[in-house]
Amino acid sequence: MNDPLKYPHWQLPVRDAILEFNARRLSAKVRSAERAIQQRLHALTSETHDFQERQALRDALATLEILKQERKRRAT
Repeated sequence: MNDPLKYPHWQLPVRDAILEFNARRLSAKVRSAERAIQQRLHALTSETHDFQERQALRDALATLEILKQERKRRAT
């Protein structure tokens, strides 16, 4: 069963990066996901009360950081 993403605009690029096993394509997918997250963060004003999405955005950024660190570790 395929659960629909709650925030597909930025979750799809994050999922694509997480599922990318080709090291050459991973960097571009991580950058794309980070860009989508940053755009969404800028779109959310401080008056927006969607705390769940803000937490999900922070979690996604942390996950992307782990992917980047793992890629660096494997490259050495």
